[in-house]
Amino acid sequence: MSVRLTVSVFYRNGTALLRFSRTNDIRLLVRTKVAPRNVHTQALNPIVSHNSSPSSGWQNRWNLARRAFVDNLLNRVTNSLSADLRRRTARHLMYGNSRPFFALVGISLASGNGMLTNENQLEGVCWEIREAVGRMQNNLTVAERLNLNSSLGLKQFELGSVIAKGNNAVVYEARKIEEDRDSSDTILKQGSSNTMYSLAVKMMFNYDAESNAMSILRAMSRETVPSRCVQHNFSTTDQQWLIGYDQNLIKLSPHPNIVMMHLCFADYVPELIDSHTLYPQALPTRINPEGYGRNMSLFLVMKKYDMSLKQYLSKTPSLKIRDKILLLAQLLEAVSHLSNQNVAHRDLKTDNILLDVSEGNDVCPALAITDFGCCLADKDNGLNLPYKTADTDRGGNIALMAPEVVTARPGTFGYIDYSKADVWAVGAMAYEIFSNSNPFYSYERGKPPLLRNSTYKEEDLPALGSDIPLIIQTLIHSLLQRSTSKRLDASFAATVCQIYLWAPSSWITKYVLPTSNEVLQWMLCLTTKVLCEGGTMMSSSNTKQRTCTEYQLITTFLHRAKLYEIKNALYWMQSIQQE
Repeated sequence: MSVRLTVSVFYRNGTALLRFSRTNDIRLLVRTKVAPRNVHTQALNPIVSHNSSPSSGWQNRWNLARRAFVDNLLNRVTNSLSADLRRRTARHLMYGNSRPFFALVGISLASGNGMLTNENQLEGVCWEIREAVGRMQNNLTVAERLNLNSSLGLKQFELGSVIAKGNNAVVYEARKIEEDRDSSDTILKQGSSNTMYSLAVKMMFNYDAESNAMSILRAMSRETVPSRCVQHNFSTTDQQWLIGYDQNLIKLSPHPNIVMMHLCFADYVPELIDSHTLYPQALPTRINPEGYGRNMSLFLVMKKYDMSLKQYLSKTPSLKIRDKILLLAQLLEAVSHLSNQNVAHRDLKTDNILLDVSEGNDVCPALAITDFGCCLADKDNGLNLPYKTADTDRGGNIALMAPEVVTARPGTFGYIDYSKADVWAVGAMAYEIFSNSNPFYSYERGKPPLLRNSTYKEEDLPALGSDIPLIIQTLIHSLLQRSTSKRLDASFAATVCQIYLWAPSSWITKYVLPTSNEVLQWMLCLTTKVLCEGGTMMSSSNTKQRTCTEYQLITTFLHRAKLYEIKNALYWMQSIQQE
């Protein structure tokens, strides 16, 4: 041993002894003993709870994997020169980007040299994966943002033809007006039919709320839950109300399977060419003397999608099984995101699912949930809605209400648990995706549906086609369990779909579960693919939509994946195969 190395070891161990004498903590001695001299790390908690959120334990989770890996690397020092090189490498691994760390961890796991063996350390790598993929998603979200001004309202848009009209709103295609154009009366002059529109403007029908922004936002607040920006041109007094409005209502963070809503604002209802024909009663009296609408209403600016899921399924009856599974997985990922943020949609149906099929019908489209007018997004009550009287709003589309919702009875201490209500609706819609027929719908006037959500039994559920994989069939039936304790939650169901799509088939067909190292190697392969190719492909307009959809779905999975959840899903899938 060289003199330099001897002095270095003596100094390092002496520092550890001094710290131990001050803190009298043997755990600190063990950790500090192997810590590199030039790499500063914090003391770690050896126990990592699976239930703790990434934000609460980010330092422990970040250090847990990287610290263990770096310590094992530095313990293999053989001479002073290699020690100096390894310390420089360790510095970069501890404080650099994730890619070299993932690469070396993957090599370590594949070679079996034992640098990371503890389950908590492997969970730490999972946390690192979630953070790295999350940063990439945030960068894509920032790139998608438009330079819109809520104070300008409708003046900054040119509207095209009507996309859709319902009982409560009408949707127009739209585009942002160039800054050098005069927009004083553009709203009254709708664009020509050959104009390219990338946006959609949804105008709510306002019959009750007063014609001011504050009253309109208060009355239609649930519509704004997915919006990234809310009108801000209020007076000083109203600004205080807006702060309280933001504090009481849950605001959804961006998600690829939730409608991309850029902005919402209140403005005066314009007189458009077809308004007198399509929605005359919703117009104010200044436009239509026989109208019942108010002068102002709420406007929502969002990405323009091509069609609804209902329209898509009717146009493509011969959809591939894999594409159907991709649609189901996107639906479950969206509902999982809602549940994780304590939001229940409460009006899920194929009409409220939008698809982007701009790259052609021969590839799987990207899916997004829209229309949050019936949602539950209450910070005080979460997903438990007090149900004291029968007048309480339980949501829309009674045919797809979960059994616990439709059969609930009001009472003094009554409440309705919506934590698994949306995932039940996904199970019902899965029948439309895989068999083109929802057993809870009546397709002929006067003829009752095959099953009623209030009285059906699980054994009465129709059998799905033999071409549908057994795991997917069982998954759909598990989503439709009457008992919420037996019903799968959205996150677990989405994980099952993701594993079925991307994991090695031997993990499902064989009766031996993969080890934690094997699962982590698979996740690192997906992460490397996404970090190196996914961001470019998802932001490229020339990429096939199928590829973009699949990359986005993998990214969504990695952003929330946990090692123990994946292993539980694999165990569930293998138990299905063994029955």
